[in-house]
Amino acid sequence: MNKIYGFLENEEDLFTSCPVMTTLEVIGGKWKPAILWQLENNEFLRFGQLKKRLGVITQKMLTQQLRELETNNIILRKIYPEVPPRVEYRLSEYGKSLVPVLNEMANWGLNHNKAKIK
Repeated sequence: MNKIYGFLENEEDLFTSCPVMTTLEVIGGKWKPAILWQLENNEFLRFGQLKKRLGVITQKMLTQQLRELETNNIILRKIYPEVPPRVEYRLSEYGKSLVPVLNEMANWGLNHNKAKIK
């Protein structure tokens, strides 16, 4: 297959040719939207606060998702040199640019849920 004729040669082409796929790669999944939603509505949250607000997420999964968001510069992690260590997470300025996207996704989800009920 050839990209010139609109065919994708490999999976990487899908992400480079479709910006929606790129966005979903960064913020998609079961937990990232919920993490971002919590951080959008709070100036910062500590790890334990996030875990408590997200309920059934495991510590390992929360750590993984936070690291991925941090790697993509969506969130910032601040470590305080205390015993026990205190770590806070907040949206980066770049991450704040996702707030309108998250709000639109929330509106769409609400409308979709209403449509399913009818």
